[in-house]
Amino acid sequence: MTQGEMAAIIDLNEEDDALRPLTTYRPVGTLPFAGRYRLLDFPLSAVAHAGVHSVALFMPRSARSVQDHVRDGSSWNLDLIQGGVFMFPYMATRDYSDSQLRHRYFDDYTTFLRRSGAPYTVIIGSRNVASVDLAAVLAYHQAGDAPVTVVYKKLAEAEMAPSDWTLTLSEQGTASAVVPTEARREPADADGKVPSFMDTYLLATPDLIDILDAAAENDTFRPLPALLRDYVVANNANAFEYTGYLARITSLQRYFDYSLGMLDEANYQALLFSAVPVLTKSKNEVPTFFARTAKVENSLLGTGSYIEGQINHSVIFRSVVVHQGATVDNSVIMQGGKIANGSKLSNVILDKGVVIGPNLTLAGTPDQPLVIGKNQTILSAADIPQAAATKA
Repeated sequence: MTQGEMAAIIDLNEEDDALRPLTTYRPVGTLPFAGRYRLLDFPLSAVAHAGVHSVALFMPRSARSVQDHVRDGSSWNLDLIQGGVFMFPYMATRDYSDSQLRHRYFDDYTTFLRRSGAPYTVIIGSRNVASVDLAAVLAYHQAGDAPVTVVYKKLAEAEMAPSDWTLTLSEQGTASAVVPTEARREPADADGKVPSFMDTYLLATPDLIDILDAAAENDTFRPLPALLRDYVVANNANAFEYTGYLARITSLQRYFDYSLGMLDEANYQALLFSAVPVLTKSKNEVPTFFARTAKVENSLLGTGSYIEGQINHSVIFRSVVVHQGATVDNSVIMQGGKIANGSKLSNVILDKGVVIGPNLTLAGTPDQPLVIGKNQTILSAADIPQAAATKA
């Protein structure tokens, strides 16, 4: 593929209520995943691998963590003289009955697209964790007849939530609509699977500009995702089937399940060692230290941690301390967590910077993990209900 043939829009204004308290102070895109990554790393790596020169990040309400993580884009080789990463301010919930605000919403998109000079544009979110080869998607689009291409993966119908988006596919393999699972009228295929839509569109940049310009003149405001769904209905779409690993991060339960799913070697290899390398911001840290008393089984650990206790079937991020006599089982412990002597954790998610005092027991269940919000300090059993007000 020719360098700069495609521009990218990564829309970080994604629904996050079902992921609170993990998204109280951060957007979905900067949720930690697999010991050292953020969800945003996966679309950024995909566009970098496809030779995209111009990337627009449409910022969420809480944008600080995005700015801190991405910076100049150098971790993804996007610190370019021409092009690079462009961050646009939060505009998702303004009063768009005001025509000036409505025009400004669309003008941010069209200004970026015109200046990118790319003949094609891909629009992608961050909640679908995958390693999509966007160069292959572009080639598929160019070989097809439809003006837009969408990406999907076949998933078992039982894995789909009612609000998950799916595609309505014709016998010719084109997509005629994007609908929630609860609104589907088509049965699953012979294998019990349905086409799960991955929130990814690819179309010609001039066509996208025309869509946005027309929407700016309409008195009824519709955001970009709704406009693109309408465009699929009006024109049909080429449907590109992705066959790699996919994790849909739309709820605390899914986040917990897919995080621990990284302990399966097949999942880990399929996501992180595919043809699309996954890049992230580098941190120069020492390796994790294991004391003689440490016992670690079937777990994934980031760098910079200090382990004296026992860890089983858990994901441990960077700079975590587990003291002697402490046990962590079937849990996700984010960066900077500290677990004091004698405490026992099972089926727990600790957000960044959580401190657990000595000789405490924190336990959820596999179907309802106990979630402790960011920077909480738990020194007694009485602290636990207040800090863990939200469960999956």
